[in-house]
Amino acid sequence: MFNTLTRALVRHPVRIVTRGHHLYSRSFPPVYDFVSPQPSYLLSLSLSPYLQTPPPPLQLPTAGDLPPGHHMVYFPPQLPESQLLNDGSDAEQAPGKEWVRRMWAGGSVSFHPTRRIQLMDHGVLKEKVTDVESRGSKLFVWFERRMWSGKEQMVAETLQDDTAAIVERRCLVFFKEPKDTNAIAKVVKPSDTPDFSLEFTPTQHLLFRFSALTFNAHKIHFDPLFTQQKEGYPGLLCHGPLSFVLLLELLRINVLDTGKKRKWAIRQFNYKCLAPMYVDQRYKICGRRISDKNYELWAETPEGGYSVKARAVLEEDTSCL
Repeated sequence: MFNTLTRALVRHPVRIVTRGHHLYSRSFPPVYDFVSPQPSYLLSLSLSPYLQTPPPPLQLPTAGDLPPGHHMVYFPPQLPESQLLNDGSDAEQAPGKEWVRRMWAGGSVSFHPTRRIQLMDHGVLKEKVTDVESRGSKLFVWFERRMWSGKEQMVAETLQDDTAAIVERRCLVFFKEPKDTNAIAKVVKPSDTPDFSLEFTPTQHLLFRFSALTFNAHKIHFDPLFTQQKEGYPGLLCHGPLSFVLLLELLRINVLDTGKKRKWAIRQFNYKCLAPMYVDQRYKICGRRISDKNYELWAETPEGGYSVKARAVLEEDTSCL
């Protein structure tokens, strides 16, 4: 179920696929949304100081393609508060009460070569569990999310998988025990020099805005006492999807939207979260060209080690010709 690029980022020496796990039979209702430009605009507005780009124009677009990665602020979880766990995470996704802690482990996203999620249009999302992997005291759960755009797509049961505009696969890791505060994290440093990079310090304001835009109530992103006393982390954690979007935006600024005649579009993007990113610490996001169609991207911790590691595959955007 994993493509080659995803396997390269998530391989592990001890991998037990639990085929009979009850999560495979869990059913998720389709999520409908109207792709208003406002959430995408607010995401760009929130990220612009950290990407060192001008704020987006006040005039909202009335049409066009949704920018890569901005689907993260659409199709939010449709859960009442009663279906949230004590830590604010979704009970729908949890494997069981014994799994007391969860983290974002990574994922991938692929974009259809001709279909796009369109602004000012209706959209629908279908989700399912595709992989469950047991690694000792950790349980890795992969969710596949397929998204379509257009009013004719409103009958979710009739949709064909290969017609989805975006296919996102996200991996959550669940733990049976609280974080071991005495554990020493291994620092793996990049061996290559980036072709482009920028530094930024995530603030509590940024985390709050991203939580609001994604309808994410997980307390590790906004409750310092819970994060430190219950989860054992030194401070608030940046969202895994936030680091994913930042790397996509870095690629967009330096490769996709450079004003050059030849235009590129993202075909596939795979990433793995290797170390947490904390509020009020200085991070560096980097990109390196491997070939015209292949880029390596990563985020570095203050110690210079990997926080997130990613690969992007591009294709020529013929829609611009």
